[in-house]
Amino acid sequence: MPARFPDKTVAANASDSSSDSLPRTCCLLVARNGRDVWTIGSNVILKNKVHYPGCDVEVANLDFVSEQIETPVSKILYSWRESDRLYTLQERVAGVPLADALPRLSQKDLARIGEQLGSFLAQLRGITNQTMQMLDGRTVIDRRLLKPLAAASEREQEPKVISTDEGVAEALALRIRGHVDETTLARLMARMPTATPFTFSHSDLHEGNVMVSDGQFTGLIDWELAGFYPVWWETVNATPVLDGHLPEELGHPDALKWFDVYHAVRDAPESHETLEKLQEYLGS
Repeated sequence: MPARFPDKTVAANASDSSSDSLPRTCCLLVARNGRDVWTIGSNVILKNKVHYPGCDVEVANLDFVSEQIETPVSKILYSWRESDRLYTLQERVAGVPLADALPRLSQKDLARIGEQLGSFLAQLRGITNQTMQMLDGRTVIDRRLLKPLAAASEREQEPKVISTDEGVAEALALRIRGHVDETTLARLMARMPTATPFTFSHSDLHEGNVMVSDGQFTGLIDWELAGFYPVWWETVNATPVLDGHLPEELGHPDALKWFDVYHAVRDAPESHETLEKLQEYLGS
């Protein structure tokens, strides 16, 4: 099952490859979008990707999380730049992705995994910040929340610092202005649930990043998108596979309903289904 709100700008250009011709001690797991992930032995992985400003964000995120919560996370062993590539050696999280394990898991297993993952997310939720940002101060980079703006004039209107509900609403409204009339836009944005406190979120909870073993949650992988997001973003953006299995107190059903409408207006404004969804939501 794909992400609830997939980032189509990446999916359109994605290509996968793998190799089974190498010895098992060194195996290519993923080659996608200029990024390779290799296993080295049983307990270490090597990530290799194009270097660009801010590309070492996952290293900073994992170091930060390891200092903030009690539950262990994958430890960065060594990271370095070589020519135009960034290499990172880190501990391998035990188990397999939830996506691979799903056919063998019972509802009882999923309930247990959801509870254990929920306990982990609750620890992250205790880490808050006054502004919506990455650890290095940049605006959050998950394009499923802040879709890239094409026009330079729009980018100039983007709030430089987002520290209030009004700032979040302004940034999100900028991405659908012109898709609906101003009155409808104002009505929709007025119903956006409060985004504060901005909480540290993994921001990529799909079944490929949730690791499990023997019906137990073992950890999360791929922390590149993590940062301080709206308090509701983590569970709103989580894979539907987890619906009904995460602790109720972590859920934000009003935010999920609102973002579902917002997402439709943003990404499919001319769809008849979007119009019906919007009218039903604003009329409720």
